[in-house]
Amino acid sequence: MAEQPLRLCYTYPVIVVFPLPPLLPTNPYLDLLTTPMAAQSVNVRRGRPRTELPRLLIGREARIVHIHFFDELTQSIDAAQTAARSLGFLGLLAALRARGVQQVWTAHNLQPHEAHHPHWAERVYRSVARSSAAIIAHSHAARAQLEQRYGPLPQCVVIPHGNYIGCYGPQQAQTASRAALGIPATGSIVLALGALRPYKGLEDLLQAFASLPAPTRGTLLITGHAKDHAYAATLAQQAASIAGAHVRPQFVPNDAVATYLAAADLVALPYRQMLTSGALLAAFSYGRPVLAPALPPIAELVRDGVNGFLFTPGDVATLATALGRAINAPHRAEMGQHALATAQSFDWSTIAAQTADVYRAVLRSTRTNQE
Repeated sequence: MAEQPLRLCYTYPVIVVFPLPPLLPTNPYLDLLTTPMAAQSVNVRRGRPRTELPRLLIGREARIVHIHFFDELTQSIDAAQTAARSLGFLGLLAALRARGVQQVWTAHNLQPHEAHHPHWAERVYRSVARSSAAIIAHSHAARAQLEQRYGPLPQCVVIPHGNYIGCYGPQQAQTASRAALGIPATGSIVLALGALRPYKGLEDLLQAFASLPAPTRGTLLITGHAKDHAYAATLAQQAASIAGAHVRPQFVPNDAVATYLAAADLVALPYRQMLTSGALLAAFSYGRPVLAPALPPIAELVRDGVNGFLFTPGDVATLATALGRAINAPHRAEMGQHALATAQSFDWSTIAAQTADVYRAVLRSTRTNQE
């Protein structure tokens, strides 16, 4: 209790924050996080880096660069380009720190999903972890994994990922949604929605679905943007021999997400690795139970048989067992209500306020050290 008055006795009139990247074209996460920041006296600048980064370098106000995702900035198939990008990124962060810009990192991942050059990926992630004045993890288990990989991180705090309730539009009727998508009006629909990428274990999901009795397993729909067209073709070829399985390698715009979620009975997340998951929160936000890996960060959200079904990551047998349980569960509607109730507890206004408190704590600590 003694710290609360101390926290309020020194505040900055306005804190300038530059999120990196400033935009996520296919994910509303940054919009949801930053919109409530105005009420916290936080000025979030989301202009082009070429404009905003020089302003950060020469500015004098309380300034923070808040790093979210940087794999696209540092990773390349070409080794020389990866080295140059990685060194350039780390050099930029060092220059910002030298000019008094504080660094905060929200650890969405432990490492790149596709690390073309693991040495450079490890070097960049470790440097970001060690040089950040504050780190935000989305769960206690995520924080534990970060410390297991990068050593003690006393500056790491836990602030959950927010929900997506209403973000993609209102809830829709299942029958109309299925008709709009051209999928069967009856039977179970299992949906895997999002970019088609190898780390998600979609091949395992297809194999697990194929192992279930054909008359009762319903329909499996895998859809999303294909970053690698050869990979998408491999998935489609695998699905072609499985009755009821469909792969649609296509971009799903935000205004269609609610339709897909409404059409489904279950959202499958057959990931082999996962630190946090916006897709899981999106499913919960629209009242859909999930099939998810029993990884510690996920187990903090998913209660088996209550709002979802858990399997051992990378194990097709347990994935098939959990998928079979999910398809035959008689209480999926009730599970969907539990899923929605879980999502409702992750309010963005609260999360924005907690994040703004992290900014203030970083700046107070910096001011104390300078004195």
